[in-house]
Amino acid sequence: MSADIATPNDAVFSIAAKTYLCSGVMMPNGGGMYFGYPTPQGTKADFRTLTKGIVASTIHELETTGFLQLGQGTFKALIGSSPVLTIKAVYSGAPGFSGRFLEATQWVETDLITLMSRLLRREQAPMIDFLDDISLEFVEAGILARGGYGAHKNAWNAEWLAYLQSAWHPEVYETWNASHARADFALIERNVMHAVGGAQHTERDD
Repeated sequence: MSADIATPNDAVFSIAAKTYLCSGVMMPNGGGMYFGYPTPQGTKADFRTLTKGIVASTIHELETTGFLQLGQGTFKALIGSSPVLTIKAVYSGAPGFSGRFLEATQWVETDLITLMSRLLRREQAPMIDFLDDISLEFVEAGILARGGYGAHKNAWNAEWLAYLQSAWHPEVYETWNASHARADFALIERNVMHAVGGAQHTERDD
């Protein structure tokens, strides 16, 4: 975070939280009836695209700043195996979701599918709960009052929202584009969706 960007109570936010806050100006209005997630700006973003983008941006920033090291391996399941991104946390101390991401490695080399399985709740729509959890950084900072499931009826401090959107957008835009240009971006996408599929609770699971 640039030293000249003010935050409420000098809080430090993760790149995930910054991306969440800027999502309405970063992403086209979309998602339709089933996949639209209300952004802070009042439009809707496809929650699948936003979730995968937040994870990729987090990985990119944490690798770039030396908090983690990446490799590739194989995830073995009952019906075959699939390529997987491996993650080794090097340092602790990253803010917000970035810190939780590192902690989810349990401080041993792990793979992205296992790591995301630890971060996702077992719900019918785990990505919505995942995004709701990202927004808690702003609740803790006192600039967001949660309205309920899926960001519906959330109430933001309008002045902070406008200011931080403008201040953070260049960083978020740069990180988003850099993460999507990574050679391993498609692998990150597949690993995230694999974890989501495993976390998704249906009536048949009862």
